[in-house]
This record gives sequence, structure tokens and C-alpha cells, in this order.
Amino acid sequence: MSRILGPGSLTVGAVGSPRQLAADLTKISLTPSTDSEDDIPLLDGSNESGADSTTWALSGTSLDQYTKDSLAQWAAENAGKELPFVFVPNADTGAEYGGVVKVRPIGLGGDVKKKNSNDFEWPLIGAPTWPTV
Repeated sequence: MSRILGPGSLTVGAVGSPRQLAADLTKISLTPSTDSEDDIPLLDGSNESGADSTTWALSGTSLDQYTKDSLAQWAAENAGKELPFVFVPNADTGAEYGGVVKVRPIGLGGDVKKKNSNDFEWPLIGAPTWPTV
């Protein structure tokens, strides 16, 4: 059993043109967000139960790279596209998580004469797939 993130991989893109992102990431996670509606009181004294809904995002931190093939440029060029991804948190475990993300731009820059990083969050279309046991 492994409890350490990395070394692993994150691949985003269609078969034949995937982009490996792991070398640019200092942080990565699949993050759920659950919204709960309040119960609705009814005239007869009963309650209609509120619904729960969960959405997912692929969240991370990218180390800036100031080149033409940087992750920030790739994200800007692919912004709005829904692309498949495969996330392997630790290559030794064989566990893979996947799904489809909607790519959004990633910021670029920060403090002068420093190695800068920028956070990003890409929403998943649906829920992620989980490794089979």
C-alpha cells in the first residue's frame, strides 16, 4: 500500500495526441464539491428532503515555464475543450483514475527572480472513474 503521491502521471488529451503534464505539476488532486439543499417544509407538517449533488474538479499547481510549449500556453490553446484524462497518483500501485475535464486557462507569472507557480481547477464532466479492485 502506498500513501505517497508520486512518482505518477497525468495525461490529458485524445488518443493519438495526449499531453503528459506530470513534469509541470507540484500539486494535483481530484476534488469533490457537494451542495446540499435544505429540506422544504410542507403544509401538512412533513418535509420534502433536499437533494445532494456532487461535482468534481481536477485541481493542481503548475510550475511556470516560459516557453512556447508551456503548460500555460497549451491550456490557453485548449481552453473550453472537453478532453479525456488519466491520473496515476503513484506508478507503483497501478491505480488509475480517469474521466473527462473541461480545460481552462492557467495563470502565468508572479514574483520577479523566483520560480513561480499558478493554481488551476478544471471541472470534470461527470464523476471520475475509480480503479477496479
